[in-house]
Amino acid sequence: MRLTSVATVILAGAAFAADPKIPATPGFDVRALDTGADPCVDFYQYACGSWIAKNPIPPDRSSWGRFDELYERNQIALRGILEKYAAADPKRNPLEQKIGDYYSACMDEAGIEKAGLAPLEPELRRIRSLSDKAGMAEEIARLHLAGANALFHFTSEQDAQDSTAEIARADQGGLGLPERDYYVKDDAKSVEIRQQYLAHVQKMFELLGETAERARAGAQTVLDIETALARASLDVVSRRDPAKVYHKLRTADLAYTLNPAFGWAQYLRGVGAPDIESLNVAVPDFFKQLDGLINTTDLENWKVYLSWHLVRSQATMLPSAFVNERFNFYGKVLTGAKELRPRWKRCV
Repeated sequence: MRLTSVATVILAGAAFAADPKIPATPGFDVRALDTGADPCVDFYQYACGSWIAKNPIPPDRSSWGRFDELYERNQIALRGILEKYAAADPKRNPLEQKIGDYYSACMDEAGIEKAGLAPLEPELRRIRSLSDKAGMAEEIARLHLAGANALFHFTSEQDAQDSTAEIARADQGGLGLPERDYYVKDDAKSVEIRQQYLAHVQKMFELLGETAERARAGAQTVLDIETALARASLDVVSRRDPAKVYHKLRTADLAYTLNPAFGWAQYLRGVGAPDIESLNVAVPDFFKQLDGLINTTDLENWKVYLSWHLVRSQATMLPSAFVNERFNFYGKVLTGAKELRPRWKRCV
């Protein structure tokens, strides 16, 4: 760490400590030590034991450490900024008003409940109105811009073989569970999680207004498509090898050789990408198999899948029934958190 960075951290810490609402935390706290432990036998217990004993994991978190403390202090500081700009002050400049109004909209639970599904309905109609698979590329671009993890992942990154350049990256994705193994492992715990995931997706479709029968069928459709995507994906261990996730190809090779069933030209226009001659196709086999999946999967099933990823991506901003159902699965089942975080933290 450069001296300038150290100075910045020290000054930031001093600023935090100056605010009475933000608890001060010493840079090195001897009270964190467990001096009753032998450091030559268990150094971790010696260094951290007392802190761990005094700091149980909060019910709204799945883990807890000193960096989480720092994060929480930062949340308090940000909350103060946001609440200041959320006040209807005519002296706010346009940027301050935008920040404040956005925070206020997030905190307006009554307004969100009253609006119900109305804000989401135009997007659901767009998906339902797809008349052929050629329209999927434009729709997936729209979903990606909204934060939905549909079909695959697309971003930009520093070129792993040329540190002076940025490169586009097309990568495996499109899953609702954390990674490949959740879909393909057959141990009892993995099977149980998949069943709980299936029930969660069904419940979300029911909240969208589907009957229990249609919601159950829709959930199975989602699981089937995602399982196929997972089987085409690299496992997490393989992805730790940089050579296995770097394959620089011409964009034309992706569009016309690996994955011609998908409208890459329309997608790239849809996400606002510049002209791209080449990109990193991280897992070429994924896009080869995706091509077959697009061809063999009925359009109506793709609509179900896309609708799921839309509502999944927006659930935290929908009425409380969606928020709570999402937390029941992604919070309680997957991470072990016991309570939903206060709304102000989620909005910050």
